Amino acid sequence: MRNFRSLVAPLIVLCLIVSACERSDRNRQTGEAKGSKSHTRLVSKPCWFETDESWPFTQCFMMEVPEDYAHPTRRKVRFPVIRFRAKEPDANKAPLLHLGAGGPGASMGLEPENASDWLWLNYAAMTVEGGRDLIVIDPRGTGMARPRLTCSEFIEDAQTAFQRKLSPEEEARVFAFSMERCYSRLSKGADMAQYNSTVIARDVDELRKLLKINKLDLYGVSYSTRYALTYARDYPESVGALVLNSAVFPNIAYTQQLAQDSLAAYERGLKHCIEDKKCNSRYPDLRRRLENLVQTLDEEPRTIPIKHRYSKQTYPFVLSGQRLLRVLFQALYNENFYSELPKMIEGLENSGDEGLEPAQKAISHFMEIVLDPYFGDAAGVSHFCYEEAPFVDFDQARASAEGTGILGGAVRSDLSLLQLQCRIWAIPSAPLLESQAIATPAPVMVLHGGLDPVLAVGDVDTARRALPNHQWLLFPQLAHDIISASSCAEKAAGRFLDNPVKDQTEPTMACRKQELADQEASREEEQQADSSEVETQAPESTAPESGQ
Repeated sequence: MRNFRSLVAPLIVLCLIVSACERSDRNRQTGEAKGSKSHTRLVSKPCWFETDESWPFTQCFMMEVPEDYAHPTRRKVRFPVIRFRAKEPDANKAPLLHLGAGGPGASMGLEPENASDWLWLNYAAMTVEGGRDLIVIDPRGTGMARPRLTCSEFIEDAQTAFQRKLSPEEEARVFAFSMERCYSRLSKGADMAQYNSTVIARDVDELRKLLKINKLDLYGVSYSTRYALTYARDYPESVGALVLNSAVFPNIAYTQQLAQDSLAAYERGLKHCIEDKKCNSRYPDLRRRLENLVQTLDEEPRTIPIKHRYSKQTYPFVLSGQRLLRVLFQALYNENFYSELPKMIEGLENSGDEGLEPAQKAISHFMEIVLDPYFGDAAGVSHFCYEEAPFVDFDQARASAEGTGILGGAVRSDLSLLQLQCRIWAIPSAPLLESQAIATPAPVMVLHGGLDPVLAVGDVDTARRALPNHQWLLFPQLAHDIISASSCAEKAAGRFLDNPVKDQTEPTMACRKQELADQEASREEEQQADSSEVETQAPESTAPESGQ
């Protein structure tokens, strides 16, 4: 949720048959499982990525469904389904369905060149190691799905635009033209109105039927938490429990408060250093320095040489103040960046190349999202224009953004483009239902980070209260995607799925306390190892708590 391709950019915006996929006759089921009237199919496939003996037994499928369920005999779409079987299956535990990487439009990394054991290891403690199958998908329009709704026009234009000194207005025109060409091409082979949370929830239920599963437990991270909530609303008899990691709530119009939320995210990043005595002493007056840096770079952009995975050559990224703000916002999704932010500001203040490494790393990460060919950014635009934009008062949002100062400049330049993309897409608006809180009676675990740049703690604390049967775990020192950052969060989710009635607060906080202590001890060991390589070293000080 809220990455550049899903919010800003599109707004401006050898199959390998290996042992783990074949080592049981369970993978030799009939090639097609047919749904009612044959409008849906689950087609067994040889796994298209490498595995090894350390993997759980793995099955690969492509799910075929109507693009438009109102016209089931017309065009079909397909999306990948991977099922990791539990090592010792427990018949009493429903499979956990991972609903994708969020975005909307982000790929799960199921592509042959990207797939790794991370796909299951990150969730092993709450699934395959505890008797529960794990099922992973890319939703329609993203990643390995066909069609994949990626704006290649935007990728090509961004590759050129970010090497040039463009004003915000010039950059907006470039990316608006990208989106016009993208829509013109994709709409010839896809109905862009059929890519949203409601339709994806229908896809999931059709998958459940073909897998012959009575009830699914659902896992969502970032925007895919909205898929989980929508499914629980529309198919209440078919859902067990929900794990919402860094949740997105349909009753919050994120664009309505985008300016304030973005400003708050920058301030949390600065506050992380300002409230630490040693950091503030080393990097004083950080907010003023960032504001001055944004203004300076807008007046005279600076070329920063970077490396990224989509180019073998050094890429000359032209950094303006507004581009800096977007790079920073994306970087703030990761709590490990917070300790790097002061270094990045100082490095960019210097005229030479010394100290540029934090900025180069953040820009490289930003560009790898912008240039990701598997990101279904056009599908993300369809989501936005169907289920969020109709409930945003853009005039009010622009008026509100006027008071956010120089750090709100990027948002102010984007709000008009948010409307423009929806005029280009010209798809129907969602009914009012899609803007209302979902009060599912199913048990829900809500995991949230205190440093999350997308949704402030206060807002999620209010939104979660619409859920009548939920548990709430807050991790103050984490940002976005809690389970990837803390094994304690994953263990808590596993215990919750096994017994949704039992409160997980106390054991999770005890685990987290030990986890933080272990991380601190590890940092001290690293500092000692570094100091032993230097003949003269100043007395070591305790590192501020960061990246936790």
